[in-house]
Amino acid sequence: MAHIKSFISILEQKFGLSAEAKKAFVEALSFRKFKKKELLFSSGQVSSQIYFIISGCVTEFFVSPKNEEISVWFGFENDFAVPLSSFISQSPSITSIVAMEPTSVIEINRNKLYELYDDFHEIERIGRQITEQYFLETELYHYEFHHLQAQQRFENLLKAKPHTFNRIPLSMIASYLGISNETLSRLRAKRL
Repeated sequence: MAHIKSFISILEQKFGLSAEAKKAFVEALSFRKFKKKELLFSSGQVSSQIYFIISGCVTEFFVSPKNEEISVWFGFENDFAVPLSSFISQSPSITSIVAMEPTSVIEINRNKLYELYDDFHEIERIGRQITEQYFLETELYHYEFHHLQAQQRFENLLKAKPHTFNRIPLSMIASYLGISNETLSRLRAKRL
């Protein structure tokens, strides 16, 4: 229950919540733990949960036609983890999400969340703002991936999320950046 109260406190500070909305939100949330390498979500499924990461980290990835795992997103403490297009459209996801460390989350079911949206405009507003932030980050990633050189993508990730390099395997970081493991090693060596 302490984790849920902490999560609600974060939302209150960032967005503001009435006492009634806060109470309804708390009743809809639950706490869950995932072991290292345990899937939070598997491709081909329809997403019905959103996870808020309390501790630990996750990666979202898809499997390429060459059967390689390609990372497209890393989530850490205070991030929301969800295959968003599947969650919104209720269609099978093309990505999976896996815990890279023992990971604790607050989760909410899609049906409960949409009921809260109907009952509380302020919660719907929070959902919209979080979704907008997710889309902005996704658009930035796509822009950088297609318009910046490998060195620039590496530097941007290092600047925005330096902890990634201590918590995510380098092979996953290389796939996220769209470069080989060798290129990532050279880029890292230049920084030392």
